[in-house]
Formats: sequence, C-alpha cells, structure tokens
Amino acid sequence: MNRIKIQHFGPIGEGFSDDDGFMDIKKFTVFIGNQGTGKSSVAKLISTLSWLEKALFRSEIKENYVTGYNRFVKEYVNYQNIRNYFRENTVITYEGAAYNFDFRDGKLQINRNPGNIEEVYRAPKIMYVPAERNFLSAVENPEKLKGLPKTLSTFWEEMQRSLQELSASIELPLGNAKLEYDKLNRIPKIDLGEGRKLRLSEASSGFQSFIPLFLVSRNLSMSINRESNSSKNQLSGEQQQRLQMEIERIILDTSISQEVKENAMRLLSSKYKNESFLNIVEEIEQNLFPQSQKIILFKLIEYANRLEKNQLILTTHSPYIINYLTIAIKGYQLWNKMKGRDQNLSLQEKLNQIVPLNSCVDGEETIIYQLTENGSIFKLPSFEGIPSDNNYLNHILADINDSFDKLLEIEEEIV
Repeated sequence: MNRIKIQHFGPIGEGFSDDDGFMDIKKFTVFIGNQGTGKSSVAKLISTLSWLEKALFRSEIKENYVTGYNRFVKEYVNYQNIRNYFRENTVITYEGAAYNFDFRDGKLQINRNPGNIEEVYRAPKIMYVPAERNFLSAVENPEKLKGLPKTLSTFWEEMQRSLQELSASIELPLGNAKLEYDKLNRIPKIDLGEGRKLRLSEASSGFQSFIPLFLVSRNLSMSINRESNSSKNQLSGEQQQRLQMEIERIILDTSISQEVKENAMRLLSSKYKNESFLNIVEEIEQNLFPQSQKIILFKLIEYANRLEKNQLILTTHSPYIINYLTIAIKGYQLWNKMKGRDQNLSLQEKLNQIVPLNSCVDGEETIIYQLTENGSIFKLPSFEGIPSDNNYLNHILADINDSFDKLLEIEEEIV
C-alpha cells in the first residue's frame, strides 16, 4: 500500500498526527474539509509523485534529472500550480511500490525499492480531474485559449480522445439522456429525447460538470482490463520508439538464451503498459443535485472495482458523498453475507436496487481524511467498517437543524 506524509506545505501544518505522519492511500481514499484546508494539495501531490514513480519505472526520466536543479519543484510540482506552497520546513515523503521519495530541507531524494519491482509494481494510468472541468464544456474550442492550467489542458486532451473513440451515442446515467459526438464539427451534443438536442456548451451546469468526468473515467476504465492489458494506444510516439529499440536490443543479443529473451520481453511489456487506473477527482459533487451525486459516485466506484489495483481518490465538500459512500460500504457487507446462498437471490436483487452490486465498497479498502483550518489532518474513525457520522460535513447539517430549531423557539415567543 502506498502512503504519503505532508507537513508545512501550503495550508497544511503538522499534517497527519498518527503513524509518524503517514497517510495510507487505499483503493478508495477521500479528503474532506473546508475550502482552503489543503484537500486538493494532497491530491495533487499524490498525482505528481505517482506519475514520477511510473516515469522512473519506465526509464522515461532519470533520478538525477528529477533531483537536479530543483526540477521537482520548478517543473513537476509546478505542473499542478502549487509551486509556491513550499516553505523552508516543508516535508513530503511518498512511499510507493517501486520508488520512495523524500523532500526536506529544500532537496529531493529518490530511492528505488529493493527486489524485483517489475513483479510488484503495476503501472497505473493516472488521470487528474480538475475542479475547473466544466469550463471545457461551457467554452467551445478551449484549446485555442492561452493560459489554460496544464492539468486542464491534459484533461481536455483525454476528453477529446474519449469523444473521438465514441462509435455511437451512449446513454448517460443522468437525466434519461444520451451523449453523441459530431466528429466532423467536433461538437458534443446531448440528446434529451423527443427530437431535443443541445450542444454541451448549451446544457445545464450539472451536465457540463458531469459529462467530462463520466466520459473520461468511463473511457479510461474500459481501455484497461485484465484480459488484454494492451496499452499501445496509450503510448506516445517517443514511448513507442523507446520500446521498439529495447525489443530490438533483446532480440539481437546472441549471448542470451531464447528462454531468457522471452522472460525479458514479458517484463518489458509489463513496463510499458498500464495495468491499473488511478482516478483522482476534485470536487466530485460540483454543480450536481444530491441524487446526481450518488449516481456519479456509484459509477466511479464501479469503474474502480473493475480491477483489483484500480484506485479512486476524491476531494469533496459534500456530506451526501460521505453518506452515499457509507451506504455503498454497508451494501458490500450485506452482499458478502448473501453470497453463496441461493435463498438470498431475491434479497440480492433488492440490494441491487439500492446499491448496484458492482458499486459496493469494501470498508477495509476505504479511508477518509478530514483536513482542518489549523493545518492538521486526522482519519475519520469507523465502526465495524462504517465511517463515523461525526465529521465536519455532517456537523454542518446538524448546525442547520439546530439553527432552525432555535428559530422555531423564537417563533413561539412572538406575542
């Protein structure tokens, strides 16, 4: 399991107090808290360090290049536009399956893990879904605009690839609508039925936020599966050229046996293919009605569940997301009790109506962190795998109810 320690970075102060400051990054990891507490900062660092680990594993970059001339800060972290979050006493430590990274005293150290990392590391396709994604829907041809954040430009490229790969319209799990793409004019459209069609740029803000997230997550999830695990279409031209050179070097080496060549080719193939999907989503609830929040959450969970090594990382301000996640965890517990018992098939169908079985969540693979205004981070406790309702977001709901009760008391005193 990967884990990360962050101290004195942006709004984060002492950070996580348990486990020597290390936060576990599980299959389902959620960060909650008020705005400006550092949720996105944590997500962006996880994205950056996960990408660096994969790039080093694939020999796309060298360790001394990353550590030299402060490139970690100036180039890689700056990609996420958080370069100015560093302080003199910033500490960032990331422990991955292949590499460990440690930044302190203004310097980065990288250590390759011992052993055969090719056997334990599963290179992920990493997608960072920025909060500004609805901008790509509201504005046609955003690639022509100058000054777009780099993460938004990258997401736009993935969105365009996903649209181009649509062979027909697809049903949206929201609003009984379909999505289609006019490839000639490069215009995504929403089919609302009864002959009503809208350009995505004309649609509601909910559709504009939902569709890019749903479309890209769906497409990337479908492209990575256990059977084929073929990611040639994901490789850049430079990666394909490097792979071809390494293949030729192995084939032409007369000093090694055919068996060794086959093993080397197998390891080389795993090195250049994406074997899992790391989906990092900012503000999943953006512009969505609570019921719609449930729909997109369950869809993202479904995509994460397709492969064992897939991961889903979320930042949210929404109490509904945490409560719906709790329902998904409880659904998993009930489903496990039903498995293998034919007499419970009708109960499984009832459960599937509440929580789709492919969207159930193992509580042991789920963790929620709450970030506070004073720069600290703590793990949300759970009881028998169910997240505690004693959290910041539920406190807000309780405060609303308390305020209304007080208003009713005032009303009773009016003469």
